[in-house]
Amino acid sequence: MRRWDVWGALAGLAVGAADTAFLAWQGVEMTLGGQSATWLVGATFTSSLALLGYLSGSLARARSRAREAAATIHRQQGQLAASQRAAFENEKLAALGRLAAGIAHEVRNPLGVIRASAALVQEHFSEAEDAHRACRFVVEETDRLDGLIASLLAFARPTALQLREARVSEVVERTSRLAEEVTRRREVTLRRELAMDAGPLLRVDADLVAQVLLGLVTNAAEALGPGGTIELRAAERNGAVVLAVADDGPGVPEAERERIFEPFYTTKPRGTGLGLAMAERIARAHGGELRIAPGAGAGLHGAGACFELVLPRAAAGTA
Repeated sequence: MRRWDVWGALAGLAVGAADTAFLAWQGVEMTLGGQSATWLVGATFTSSLALLGYLSGSLARARSRAREAAATIHRQQGQLAASQRAAFENEKLAALGRLAAGIAHEVRNPLGVIRASAALVQEHFSEAEDAHRACRFVVEETDRLDGLIASLLAFARPTALQLREARVSEVVERTSRLAEEVTRRREVTLRRELAMDAGPLLRVDADLVAQVLLGLVTNAAEALGPGGTIELRAAERNGAVVLAVADDGPGVPEAERERIFEPFYTTKPRGTGLGLAMAERIARAHGGELRIAPGAGAGLHGAGACFELVLPRAAAGTA
């Protein structure tokens, strides 16, 4: 930290000495009791300016310290808030894990019995009969509930990564293969846009990253009608790798963007609200982030939705 008080005192001394010398050069004489007091007045004037400069410098130094202290407090408050959010999330996940485990134990076995019984009864009726359709409905809803329990268990379980080196092109190719059935069934087109050749090296759990991208492609396909377009993009930006899924659909309303990654928040009639929340956890576990990129969709002038998965590049020498 600069010693503004010392520099202020030196500046005051310099100004006082210069003014005193200038007055002497101009022949100005000051007397006190009939005796010359020019140099006494000059010394008093100079020392006063030095004191004033010292006090001004002290004030500037104190303000500088106060700004640094305020910045430190603000940074610590941010770190404390982040720690509190992490602790709250861990506590919430622990409670959710206990709840999911209890549900799985108490509900899954009866669900299995209900499903098996409905499937058995279904075989005794023809497809045209109402009883056959009712049994099929029971089987479908039982499978949906079992899937919800599985999603709860997966979300409550800590994310364990199996890290290995992988090229961006490898991850994109894997996602494209996995998404073929979804895009074919929904009659949408999936395009790949790689702003690189093989791409930089990543150190990731390739299966989980592909799972995140596949989930984003599936969400986009469900939001589009037949003939829609989805783009799977890959680019380098600010030393990181950005994998994006964009579409030319209706996009994400601004009112939903703040809550879209919250657990159990969903706009789908039969959604669980855990897909994007789980995807964001996987992104954070890799030291990256999952975010919405407004105005970067695949439609005209960036219309549509665009989700970006930002991942750090592998450290040099890991290949």
